[in-house]
Amino acid sequence: MTQSPQGTRYALQEIMHALGCKVDFWFVMHKNQVVAGIPIVLSNSAAEGLPIHTYYIGLMYHYDLYKGKANRTTECEIAISEFVMDELSQKYARIELSLHHSITDVRGFDWFNYHEPEAGRAQILPQYTAISSLQPISDIRAEARSSRRREEGYAKTREQLEFSLDGNVQELIGLYVETFKRQAVELEAATIAATEQFAEYVLSHEFAEIAVVRDEAGEAQAAGLVFYDFSGYVHLPVVGTKETKYGGTLLYFQMMEHAAKKGYQYMDFNGANSPNRGYFKHSIGAKAELFFHVRWVRP
Repeated sequence: MTQSPQGTRYALQEIMHALGCKVDFWFVMHKNQVVAGIPIVLSNSAAEGLPIHTYYIGLMYHYDLYKGKANRTTECEIAISEFVMDELSQKYARIELSLHHSITDVRGFDWFNYHEPEAGRAQILPQYTAISSLQPISDIRAEARSSRRREEGYAKTREQLEFSLDGNVQELIGLYVETFKRQAVELEAATIAATEQFAEYVLSHEFAEIAVVRDEAGEAQAAGLVFYDFSGYVHLPVVGTKETKYGGTLLYFQMMEHAAKKGYQYMDFNGANSPNRGYFKHSIGAKAELFFHVRWVRP
């Protein structure tokens, strides 16, 4: 996993287990060398298909694939992805993958069963995330809208809010559930349990911290799980807020700055596929990044 530019802690068996999933791991071999790896989710207690809160649970190519000429890399990507789909379709009735945003050539998935469509073609769905560059630190706020920068100040002066890293799992889960309730969405008990178990696991292994924005009374008004990944990336898989007007902006800017000071290069906001979330994340300086979701079901 660490030998792939698409490798991510989200694909660790232990993390997927914490999220209520059972998974098989497969490897593609060429001349006794691993050239790719892929996890297949067998069951999911909290949802259907891929684990909640996760991204890029998909095909991971070995770094060596990118050392040669570009045309050779393209040929290998297509050949491996088509081979993977052919092999896995003989073992599973359903395949669901979230491809890393660095994988832009998806023709191997599209060409699977191209000449035998009755055997089922793969659905390839475009998705977007929002990614912000954290270096240099001075650019974090410079890339954001001026109104968002003002909101960060208002959070401190008008709402008397302060940022810290002393949040706990109960505060995070409570705010997460409350955020959905404001949208008239009641989260299922299995989803809440898996979210809590996931947060506990990544914290216990020092893969993450819980950032929090508190009011003068010390009550949490916003919180986020800052999840540290490979290759200089940080993710925000779980975020929750109360009805604070400016607390969310303060939380995001401060989480970005904190991760930047730790030396991380990018913050992946884990999705920008709904209007309000997308507009907010882009307004604080994050750029849109396309990735692909692949789904195949045996007819």
